[in-house]
Amino acid sequence: MYKSLLLFISLGFMTLTAFAATPPDSEVLAQARRLQMEFRQGNLEVAKPLVKMLEEAVTRSPDNAQLWEMLGHALMSLQGSMYAGPPDMAKLLEVGERARDAYARSLAIRPNDRLTRSSHGMATMIASLLKGDGPGMVAGVDEMNAVVRESPNYKGARLTRAFTIIHLPPGMRDNNAVIEDLRFLLDLAPGGRPEDVIHVLLGDVLAETGDLKGARSEYTQVSGASAFAGSQVKLRLADLEKGAIAPDAFAKVRAVTGSGCVTCHAPGSDN
Repeated sequence: MYKSLLLFISLGFMTLTAFAATPPDSEVLAQARRLQMEFRQGNLEVAKPLVKMLEEAVTRSPDNAQLWEMLGHALMSLQGSMYAGPPDMAKLLEVGERARDAYARSLAIRPNDRLTRSSHGMATMIASLLKGDGPGMVAGVDEMNAVVRESPNYKGARLTRAFTIIHLPPGMRDNNAVIEDLRFLLDLAPGGRPEDVIHVLLGDVLAETGDLKGARSEYTQVSGASAFAGSQVKLRLADLEKGAIAPDAFAKVRAVTGSGCVTCHAPGSDN
């Protein structure tokens, strides 16, 4: 009997200790934001522990919409980090679908949140693209478009749509929407590296759609704060003198919208 009582008391203390050691949701969210910023500044290794932390948090607090949304963001970061090596398409799809489902859980609790709706559209489009689901891709793009129509001055919706559909081939995407979004973001850009990179992204879309004069205009506005953007512009202007820019050059810069966040978000400046 005493042995059973001691075991019960010990288990009780262990349970109390476990509860005491469990951080509140607000602390988890704050830590998640810190780790997301580390990811954007180039530390791709934080993605896996970030996902694990948030999966544990939503298990404890399944009705917290912010935790589900943050889990979706973390899973998209994890997916982005996977492009640093040889891509495992099955794993990329699995992580993308988990992100889409996390956003859906958040929307079930908080259905009108603009960023979560845009993010759900993004994850839906990417997952559908990976498995060749045409109607799913259209549904994802439509969801992002709807948020932009309702809130045309909302930066989150513009950035999410631009940085997602820019990866589609020119014949499949709404080029006018990408151009409009990137110009909107340029008006808000703080200068320096982010502005340089957006000028290159916009110039590339203009070049792809035949507006070479507009492309040159964007390229020549690159200040050189971003050494990466500056080097890419030199190559593009040289290519334009010969005729056309190689498509793989476009892909290299667009990769910064996935795992290359450091191009814009690392502290300091290149030059």
